[in-house]
Order: sequence, then C-alpha cells, then structure tokens
Amino acid sequence: MDLGEIIDGDHGMTTPRIYTPPLRELTPKTSNGFMVIEFAERFLGVRLYPWQKWLLIHALELNPDGSYRFRRVITLVARQNGKTTVMGVLCAWWLFVDSGRHPELSPAWKFLVVGAAQTLDNARAPYQAVLNWCNPFPQSDAEAQLVVPALQRRVQRINNSHGEEAIVCRNKAQYIVRADKNIRSKSASRVVFDELREQHTDDGWNAVSQTTKAIWSSQLWGISNAGDYRSVILRKLVDEGRALADSWNAQVVAEKHAPSDWAESHDQSYGYFEWSAPDGCELDDRDAIRQANPSMGYGPMTHRSICADINGLTEAAYRTEVLCQWVTADIIPYIDPKLWKRGIDKDSRIPDDGRVVLSVDTSADRETTYIAAAGYRSDGLPHVELIVRRDGMLWVPRYLSMLRERWPDIHEIAIQSKGCPAVDFCDPLTEAGWTVHLIEGFRMGAAAGRFRDRVRDGKLRHLPQPAVEQQAAVAITRRLGEVEVWDRNQSAMHISGLIAESQALYALETMSGEPEKPKYQPSVGVRVTF
Repeated sequence: MDLGEIIDGDHGMTTPRIYTPPLRELTPKTSNGFMVIEFAERFLGVRLYPWQKWLLIHALELNPDGSYRFRRVITLVARQNGKTTVMGVLCAWWLFVDSGRHPELSPAWKFLVVGAAQTLDNARAPYQAVLNWCNPFPQSDAEAQLVVPALQRRVQRINNSHGEEAIVCRNKAQYIVRADKNIRSKSASRVVFDELREQHTDDGWNAVSQTTKAIWSSQLWGISNAGDYRSVILRKLVDEGRALADSWNAQVVAEKHAPSDWAESHDQSYGYFEWSAPDGCELDDRDAIRQANPSMGYGPMTHRSICADINGLTEAAYRTEVLCQWVTADIIPYIDPKLWKRGIDKDSRIPDDGRVVLSVDTSADRETTYIAAAGYRSDGLPHVELIVRRDGMLWVPRYLSMLRERWPDIHEIAIQSKGCPAVDFCDPLTEAGWTVHLIEGFRMGAAAGRFRDRVRDGKLRHLPQPAVEQQAAVAITRRLGEVEVWDRNQSAMHISGLIAESQALYALETMSGEPEKPKYQPSVGVRVTF
C-alpha cells in the first residue's frame, strides 16, 4: 500500500521522528493495519491521513502465531492532528471485526474494549464516533446519516446511563467507557487510554494497565500530546520508548546485531511512536512543525494557521501543544529529586524495639489521606516511609486504632494543627490516647527545612516508593513569615505523603514522646466525629 508520503514543505511528515521499528516486513499478512484501513474506507467512509495509516500498520504488527506483537502502544502527536479519528476507527474495527476473529483463543463474549481517561468526557470522544456509526436508535436525520447499516445490525443494545455507557453487540462483545480508576476489576481485550499527559499520579495508569495482562493478544493504547513536569506516567513511558529506539539504532542500524538478536534482549512488546519537533528548534521552523503535525496540508491545518498560534500562546504552551515538546522548567522543586533518590535503600528499616513516630496528612481537597512513619535505624540514621494511602479521611481513626492493637508501643503522631484538613484529627486522636505532636507556627517551616537539610546532606534513608518520589519531584513551598512551608495548593500534585514524612521526621528528632495538649479548638457548636 502506498502511504502517500509527500516530501514537500506544505505537508506533515508521515513517519514519526522516534519510533519502534518492525521486526519484519509489514504486509497484509504481518499487520492487521491494512485490514483496519480497508474497513475505514469501505464501511465507515473515512479516508485516513498517511500518518494514521502508517501508525495502524506499524502498531498492529503481528507475531507468527497471529497475536499482536505490541501489548502496549504509546503514541505522541501534537493536538488537532486526528487522534480521535484514528482511535474511533480502531475501536470500531476491534468491536465489530477483531472480536470474532479468534473465537478459540479470545471468544467474543469475553471481548471487552475499554475507553479510559482521567475524566469520563475525555474517554467518550472515540466512543462517540463508534456510536455514531452503529447507533440503532438515531434521534435525528443528522444522526441517521452517520449510521452504517452493516454495523447497526450487529448491535444488540446501547446503554446511555452516565458513567455506565456501553455498546453491546449481538455476539456479546462490548465497548465501554470509564474514568481511569473505575475499571480496576475489569478484564479487557483492548484498552484506549486517552490524554495520558493528564495523569499526575500513577494510580490511574496502574489500575488500567493491569486489565489486559491475562488476555491473549491484548493491546493497551495510550495516546497523548507531550506532557509537562506533572505528567509523571507519560514521562516514564516516553523515557522507556525513546531508550528502546536508541538501543535499536545503536545495535541494529549500526549492523551490530540482527533484529531477532535485539528482540531477545529487549522488550519487543512495547511500541512507541512519537511525532514531535526536535528540542531547541525555532518556533516557526517549517520542518519542525511538519514533524510534530503530520496532518498538516491534508485538511484545514496549514503551516500558516499553525504559526498563527505563536503570538496567541506562551512559548511553553506553544511548544507543548503545537510542537509536541516537553517543557519541564516550570518549577524548581524544594527537594532535589536526584538527592532524594540518593537516599533510597530498599533494605532500610526501623528495628522492632525502636521508637516510631507517625504522621497523618490530607490533601487540600480532602480526597486523599496519607500516614507516614519515622524512626532511627540501627546505624543511627533516620528512616521515613509511607505506610498507607487511602481515599477520604473517615478511615483514619479506625486504622490507627487497629495499628495500636498490633503494636502497642506506637503511640506518637504528628499533625499540622492549623490551616489544613488534617486538623480534624487532632482532638479525636488525643481523646483516643495518642500522643499528638502539633506542627504549627515555626514548626511548619522547621519540618520542611530540616527535611530538605537531611536529604541534601545524605543523612536520610527511605524505601523506593514511587508515590513519594513523584511528590518529591514537584513539591514546592511558600513563604509564611520568615520561613518556607509546604504548599499543598500550588504544587503540581498532592504532596501530602511527603508532608507526612517530613512531619514525622521533625517530631522524631525534636519532640519528646510526652503528650501535648491540642491548641486547636472547634468552633462553638461544632463537634468533629468519625
């Protein structure tokens, strides 16, 4: 198939700048992409752009047994280039064609296509395209004109309930859309995870990525624009994909190894495809714009229309949105991430007979609460670790009560006593017999400052906990009087786990194990209970 690569300067580049090469020649026998393209043109009436065809052919490469080579496919491309269109076409083909192609290994009644994203609205975009093509009950003449009768006849029912949207086929294959954290118990054959750049913690990705593990020839697609300093999951996936591409170029392109030899020592099941401009290019560099915008010249998008955004966006926004470049210089974290990683010790622990101080802190939106612990190791260095993280706040007193039943010697807990959600815990935990260390006033600055000093001087040890590493990489402070205190609201993500660790360390090093009477008093007539 001629993909129509046009090399003049008026059209975008069909081939991505960085990508995972195929292990063998791609033909209709070695890639399902050719079938998807034919399906789009013959049944859906969609004529795909050259880059979309290129992506489908390469991402749907097959193993000799007919299964997909790539179990994970990550695609980066600038905004407004047709990501939703290609994903809608692919999901329709999965649902109506691919679901019935291997009944002995992947029966249709078990075949589930999931559209996921940070928010339900983002997940709905490809789903809505599929629904337009197969809707058995169009509500208007405009909707009826979009329907493809051959697909419409294959639909058994549609569920339009908010948060429960689903297309159910007569062969029992299904397509559902969910917010990322709401599919933890599902087992999916195909998943499309849209706007990965919006994943500021690993929770959503961890939930979604587990759904395809036990399914034959499953695929998990993540598609997005470039991210920023908050895009922790996408950053990891990009680094992994670029490293694989670099190793291929160094070993195979340089003729040091055969593709089969490379595949034996690398993860050949990860497909990475990045349309982006080279770092440091000029904002109006035509070739750089073509590389990040492969749809340019094939539709309404032109070089002139793209350059018109230069004056309408900040440089950081333009590079991220239009050139698909990473812009990570927006913040300077209070804790140096490199120094934080230097303190990682996977064998670090507090002796069984050692003093342990806990701390509890809740995110500014009251959505997530963390409990951390601090104590001295046998070599005298302080150790901190996150011991639990759960949604909400109401679970905390009962959890701490069960913890004390198991470890009666643990009775100290540090809490910020003013100006944050965790203040709700002060009186109830004191009444429950805990030694509550109040972190307020100058102690708030001292807790953050001493924590950074320990990290800087290499005198703090902690376990390799990705959640806290992510928070350390984006946590910032604000001025409170003459000191710097943690800033929950302006940091790029919830940093309550890091705050809890710093408070536990401060109490361990500077406060005795004797109880301190809470200074916080609820308003008249208000009683905080759990």
